[in-house]
Amino acid sequence: MTIQDKKVLIDGLKKLSADMADLAAQLEDAEAQKQDVPAEKPIYTYEDVRAILAEKSRTGFRAEVKAILTAHGVKQLSDVKDPSEFAAIVADAEGIGNG
Repeated sequence: MTIQDKKVLIDGLKKLSADMADLAAQLEDAEAQKQDVPAEKPIYTYEDVRAILAEKSRTGFRAEVKAILTAHGVKQLSDVKDPSEFAAIVADAEGIGNG
């Protein structure tokens, strides 16, 4: 191996090392940002929520389902005007029968 070849190899290794360090830093930054981002709330459709509430009602928690709907200011699920409210209703329903 010539001196020129060794110089090229050394320069290449130095460049590779620097690139690897940059990549490691980018991965660390991405992981840190990922941990800073709050978990997204799941998106529920009317049909999803209806099925969840129907199952709770079928298993003996009809009064609790009615109480959840009342707490959210509606008499029945179809009265919910804002679909973003579905996640809160499901969260409340998931607590039924778990305590």
